[in-house]
Amino acid sequence: MSWLEDIGKSLPIEKIYDDLASGAVREVGDLAKNTVKAARCVLAPIDYLATQQDRFQRYLQRVNEKVPEEQQVNAHPQIAGPVMDSLKYVEEESVITEMFLNLLARAIDKERVNEAHPAFANIISQLSPDEAKILYYFERKEYLLKQKSTFYPSTNTFGPRDTNRNEFPIECLMYPENYFMYIDHLHSLNLAGLWQRGNQEPTYAGGQQNGVIITSTTQLTPFGELFIKACVPDDIEVYEK
Repeated sequence: MSWLEDIGKSLPIEKIYDDLASGAVREVGDLAKNTVKAARCVLAPIDYLATQQDRFQRYLQRVNEKVPEEQQVNAHPQIAGPVMDSLKYVEEESVITEMFLNLLARAIDKERVNEAHPAFANIISQLSPDEAKILYYFERKEYLLKQKSTFYPSTNTFGPRDTNRNEFPIECLMYPENYFMYIDHLHSLNLAGLWQRGNQEPTYAGGQQNGVIITSTTQLTPFGELFIKACVPDDIEVYEK
């Protein structure tokens, strides 16, 4: 069975048949005639785009502009299928959409197709714009975080961590109060996280330990570095609302 047939299994076949009578689907022929070579590479396995034809034509033009025509090859369905399906559910001008288009561009670029991991489409679909921005900043430098945890001698336990200093510019986020939740999510996706630097530093009051200072730094995983290289835009600020 060819890879073109394989991707057919991931498409909503019954819905395709329901829509075959619509005027939008009858325009697919014009789509094939009017789009650039990227359309043939990305859409070779996918015919079900008619209800959003104009929007997808614009997407394909953007992908085409990212890859010289002489370098374009057919996208693998494990990437093209999930990406094209996910694009139906995101805003046209958003950082998440751009990440999907960057991944498609890698998938049709014979010089960079090795960067297009099949897992990336699913990862993008799970990210918020704030998390995409965090990855963008993490690629550029490490950010120091200092937290304090209170020590309770009576129970020999430590309390929750309170932040003393955070070098990451959380004010650039839409929801800065979610920063640590975002970090936990990025860690669960094996993209990035906070790593403790050195040993915890005990603090004292009245000759007794009353807490510890924990110093951490932001860090990308190797998988996260590849994800950013393949998907995250070079300038994320242009997607600010």
